Amino acid sequence: MPWLAASGEAALRHLAEHATLEQVADGTTVTWRGHQMTHLLIPARGTLELSITNAQGKRHVINRQEPGQVFGLIPVLDDSAAIHDAVARGACEIVRVPQAALRLAMRAHPELNDRIIRLLCARARDTYQALAAQTLAGLSTRLARVLLSQLRGAATRLLVMTQADLADMLGTTRQSLNIELKRLEREGMIGLGRGRIEIRDRARLLELAGGPD
Repeated sequence: MPWLAASGEAALRHLAEHATLEQVADGTTVTWRGHQMTHLLIPARGTLELSITNAQGKRHVINRQEPGQVFGLIPVLDDSAAIHDAVARGACEIVRVPQAALRLAMRAHPELNDRIIRLLCARARDTYQALAAQTLAGLSTRLARVLLSQLRGAATRLLVMTQADLADMLGTTRQSLNIELKRLEREGMIGLGRGRIEIRDRARLLELAGGPD
């Protein structure tokens, strides 16, 4: 987690001393939309799939948290409920950081506050760009932006996700998505595997996305 490491050794040590590591089986719902959150959740292994389900039971995948990324920051900071359902995809190890420990660290280590603000700003920028892209950008640009957003803060360049979930996130068909993925693979930007996408040329993806990450 580059953003957390940049907060300084003292802040990192404080959070590590209060954190716990939980083993989570594939398919386990870690938290539910509307459920009060008292811990930050950070995958150390495996992936958390974030989704919402409407009143008719239709489920929509919003995002995926890869190892090193953090889930639950907003509800932990403002004492609110989880915004999404979070489900383990693959056997997961989840680091849980208590809300109280985070707040103590923020008071004691101002650099941590700065890094959290930067992280939230980056996420807000992703959201605004995604909204604009839905009406203004083509599928290839939207795909590049989603892949780059999944990569931010992750400990690896290997994204564990199915084409069905990625198509859901982009609001397109699997057939249309597959055409774009194959093109990016041919051009050397990504590598495709079963349920996996490897980012091979971040610079060219960034150029395709049309702006700074």
